Parts: sequence; structure tokens; C-alpha cells
Amino acid sequence: MKNKKIIIAIVATVLAIAIITVIVSISMKNNKKYTITFDTQGGNTIESIKVKVNETLVLPKNPEKEGYVFLHWVDEENKPVSNNFKVLKDMKLIAKWAEPTQEVVTVSFNTDGGNTISSITVIKGEKITLPEKPTKEGYHFKEWVYENGEQFKTEAIIEENITLKAIWEKVEENKKETNKNNTTSKPSQEKQNEQPTPKPTPTPTPENQNVEVTGISLNKNSLGLIIGNSSTLTATISPSNATNKSVTWSSSNSSIISVDNSGKVTAKAIGNATITAKTANGKTASATVTSDVKNITLTVGNQTISKYGTITSTNITVNIDANGYNVPDSLITWYAPDASGYTAPAYMSSNGKTATVTARDVWNGTASVPITVKINNKQVKTTIYVESAINISNLSSGITSNESGGILYCTFRGEKSLHLQSNIDVTWQYSKSSPVIAGIEGEDNRNLRLSVQYVSQNGLNIKARSKAGQVKEIVLTPTL
Repeated sequence: MKNKKIIIAIVATVLAIAIITVIVSISMKNNKKYTITFDTQGGNTIESIKVKVNETLVLPKNPEKEGYVFLHWVDEENKPVSNNFKVLKDMKLIAKWAEPTQEVVTVSFNTDGGNTISSITVIKGEKITLPEKPTKEGYHFKEWVYENGEQFKTEAIIEENITLKAIWEKVEENKKETNKNNTTSKPSQEKQNEQPTPKPTPTPTPENQNVEVTGISLNKNSLGLIIGNSSTLTATISPSNATNKSVTWSSSNSSIISVDNSGKVTAKAIGNATITAKTANGKTASATVTSDVKNITLTVGNQTISKYGTITSTNITVNIDANGYNVPDSLITWYAPDASGYTAPAYMSSNGKTATVTARDVWNGTASVPITVKINNKQVKTTIYVESAINISNLSSGITSNESGGILYCTFRGEKSLHLQSNIDVTWQYSKSSPVIAGIEGEDNRNLRLSVQYVSQNGLNIKARSKAGQVKEIVLTPTL
């Protein structure tokens, strides 16, 4: 009897230890934490975080990097990771960046009742790596589709903001349950001898029936490209269950815009072309694709010229960024409507990437000559200014003046206020330390005002110099 009690006590102790061990093991498993580290790729440092097993990830504030725009996080397999991602292991997340000059687009996800997947930002014209598949209780994820129902292909290039919708398949329940011993009960002899009830013959379906294409459309009616770059046009067939969805692509000018059999268009030269998608039964859809240079700038030798100055003409050079493509001179057009005709203040001669503007006579003041350079749809503008002959007027009271040999001579007695005025913009050059100057009352590009006084055996020389190199000399002489 005593031995029996000892055995029972030992068994109870072993069971208690086993139960405690199981509870501790489950508790430790549930409390296990994974470490998430962040590689910002040159951005500001973000400390690692701990996430419990099966908990969803809450991402920190987006990192910052000078001269770049943050796109999204990816794992080490380059799959985008967003909030609500279920953590199942230690992970390193890597930041994806774009330069400010790169255009970006947003890809949003409609999981149709599944777990939330945050939208991601990608560089326009690049392929997207999709995030982890969504989950939905009672359903199996099948694929992503566009909003119009067209299947999204993983190799598709993203050209605009899009929303992808999840397509699900309902998981069927098992029609028969196995018993606890994982064995199926044997049918009785009577059941074995029963003849199965014949199933009705299903009505044949027209599986081989041909569904004609009724229409085709493209995702864009027009598209602009920089020469050397590519983009992809996407064709949508109607109805969606058409038997033959094959499409043939063609270009009206493949030497300017080429297209391959997947709708990828490439700008090869400057100009325009019509891209056509055609179905097997002759339905068509078209888009106009334009190819342009990346950028145009002008180098201007002198912005201001004059027939009467040392700078009588100026040269203008076109600088073209066309990704290495040599733009023919025939595609460069110069416009200068105010540089033609006998009364024009200047005339222009152009030759491809260069032009020369030469000053003519201007009656008074400064004339403007707008100039535009255009290559296909890109253009750049500048303005050349043409000066008339410089003329300095003496507006002073009590100061006499007369002009001789191109020099303006001014004389005065005692202390006076000198006011000189130019008909064009000038820079006034004189010795500010001259004893003749009692004070400077004001000075700008057109006017000079000085308080002047008599000083024995002293005078003041002033020069008005224009931007085009004209010089007018003024000699100021005090007298008793």
C-alpha cells in the first residue's frame, strides 16, 4: 500500500513537471521577438526594432537623404515591405530612393477584403517587384488585375498611377471527414451490392465556340518620349473572353519611333509617329508618339549691341542635350520677327546651331529683339537689346553746356547741383574723391546728380559707358 502511494506521487510529480514544461515552452515561443534592422543606403540612421512572433510590422518614420526622394522599403529579396506585414523571422529592410529629377508614380493595392497592403512609390518607366501575396480567410489568392479587369503581368513597366485588385478563389471544404483514426468505415455488404444511381448526362457546353473580338483600346492616346528612351503601350481586347487576343504592332515611321511585338516603343530620332495595334480580325487602335530632345539652352556672346559701340554684333549658340543623338541642322528653327525688314533694329543670320545678330540704327533709347529657337516641341528663348547712339543731357540749373568733338563741356560758378541724364543705360565713371564734388545726391543707370563747388585749378571728368561699349565724356569746369 505504501509503495502504491509512492508510485502515484512520482507519477503526479512527473505529470506536473511535463505540464509546466509545456506551458513554459508555449509562453517562450509566444514571447519570442524578431529583430528588424534598417539599411537606409546613405540616409539618416534608423535604430533596429523588436517585433513579437506573428505580430504585424509598424514601420518607423521615413528616412531622409540629401538630394534624394524616399520611395519605399524592400527586404533582402527586393520585395516591397509595408505596414501590416506579418513578421516571421529576423529581417533587414533596405531603403529605395529616387533622384528629384526622376518622375515617380504610385501603385495602390485593393485586396478586396484581404489584409491591408500599403501603396508603394516607384520610378516611372521601371518594372515593379510586387510585395508579399495578401491573405483572406477562406480564400486562396489567385492574381492581381488592373481596375478594368486586365491581368497584371509582373514584368509590366509602370508609366502612371495604378490600382491593382486582388482576385481570390474560395477554398472548398472536404466533402467527407475522416474518422479520428484516419480510417474510412467499410460499407456494409448491402451497400456494396447497391447499384450506384446514374448521374444525369450534363448538357454539353460550347467550349470550342469562337468568341470574336469586338474592339481594342490603348492605355494612352498620345505619348511623349525623350530620344533614346522607351515606354510601353498596353492594349485591352473586348470582350475579355475573346478567343484570339493576339495583337500586331506597327509604326508609321519606325526610323523615328520603333515598336516591338509587346507594345514597347523606343524613340530613335526627333519627330512623331503613329503606333497602331491591330487584332487578328482587323480591329485597330492608335496612339501618337512624339520624340524630343531632353533640353535646349543658349550661349549668348553679348546681350546688348549697338551700331555706335564697340560691340556691334553678337553670336548665339544652341546647346542640345539629346542623349548622344546628333540633331540635324534641318530640325533647328530660329525665329526673330523683330530682326527682319529695313526698319528693324537688328538683323539675324542663322546656320544650324549658330546665329549672328547685328545691330542697325535705333532712333532713341534701347530696342528689344526676342529670339526663339525650336526643335520639334522643345523651345528656348532669349532677348538681344540694341542701343541707339548715346546722348547725355544737361538738366542742371545754373550750369551751362555745349558739345564739341563728341565731348560735353559744362561750366558753372560757385556751388551748384549737377544733373546729367542718359537716353540709354550707362555706368557713370568719375573720381568720387575730387574736391569739386561737395556731395553725391543720387545715381542710377540713367541719371547722375552731384553737388559741385568751385575749387581753384580743379575740374571734373565724367564718362558715361554703355553695355555695348559706347562712351560719352563730360568735362566739368568751375569758374570764378
